[in-house]
Amino acid sequence: MATAGFGNTKGSPAAVRGLVMVLLAILIGCAGVDGQIGPEPDTANRCPEPGAGIQIGGDFGSGTDTERTPVRRLVLMGGGREEDQAAQHFVEAAAGGDVVVLRASGSLTSYPDYFGTSLAPVPAPSSVVTVRTTSPESGADPAVLCRAGRAEALWLAGGNQWNYLGRWPSELHDSLAAAVARGAAIGGTSAGAVSLGEIAFDARHGTVTSSEALANPLHRDVSVSRPTIAQPELAGTIVDSHFMERSREGRLLVFLARFLAERGEGPVVGLGLDEGVAVLIEAGAYRVTSVDAGAAWLYHVSGPATLENGTPLSLDRIRRVRLPAGSTGGWPFHFGDADGAELLRVEAGVVRVSAQSADKPS
Repeated sequence: MATAGFGNTKGSPAAVRGLVMVLLAILIGCAGVDGQIGPEPDTANRCPEPGAGIQIGGDFGSGTDTERTPVRRLVLMGGGREEDQAAQHFVEAAAGGDVVVLRASGSLTSYPDYFGTSLAPVPAPSSVVTVRTTSPESGADPAVLCRAGRAEALWLAGGNQWNYLGRWPSELHDSLAAAVARGAAIGGTSAGAVSLGEIAFDARHGTVTSSEALANPLHRDVSVSRPTIAQPELAGTIVDSHFMERSREGRLLVFLARFLAERGEGPVVGLGLDEGVAVLIEAGAYRVTSVDAGAAWLYHVSGPATLENGTPLSLDRIRRVRLPAGSTGGWPFHFGDADGAELLRVEAGVVRVSAQSADKPS
């Protein structure tokens, strides 16, 4: 009896059909997802699907890690409308790698569309995804840690900073710290920017107004803490957003007095950001950009401060500098070189401009 084989077509019909089926199985097994002949797609390098409390949206690219070398760049925005120039510099710092937006509420698609398409960055990022920790305590989900761990640029959206500072688990904080160590670009707006200072108003008990904070700087609502996601460029600095629009100078001075007391020595620095204003910090230099006429406000405080529960704040030796759009210089900011600086003081909860001059601080 003849046997079926590659060089023998005289076998039985059943044997021939069997051979055809074997060949088809081999071909199908070698086909890619698009039907082309080739190896199966690499799925081992892709991040896992998110679990409960985590949602991910945007442009996923190929789904694999692009492994680019980013530019270490810090971008801080004051809330409201994003400033396009600074946003584009942030995305381009990813050097064609992966951009990840972290947030606890809000849209899954707005930032991917804005960062990846509207800004037309060069080079374009390989992917832009939003990771929304709808349940912030679920931030240690492997899908979140995987995407944060391989991102070349990480952006913290606005919202409530307590979700980031008090509810995100330590594993996600550690992942963000590791991103800094590997030179990733970091940015944030509003609550995202506030969360990146050495000390932050964490909003654990809700927000607080300037008048409330000045009246009782040790009230429970004036909750400040040290973020584990603090950026090295912001050593000795606290950030506040929506600054002039929400009259937040008074409360920033209270935060600085608390910071000064905790440190035991000065000076400390406050950075207030108006809406639509961005500060870009890179390689020991800063630049201010703005959508409209807003500015960045810098405060140099050396004290002393009077902090007593139920007693309005008193604080001395405050220097204020307004930085409009287009301002540039060295970072950390050199207050000794600042022109047009004003000397302030706080007396029994009232902020006053001092008439006398003072030596410029170093």
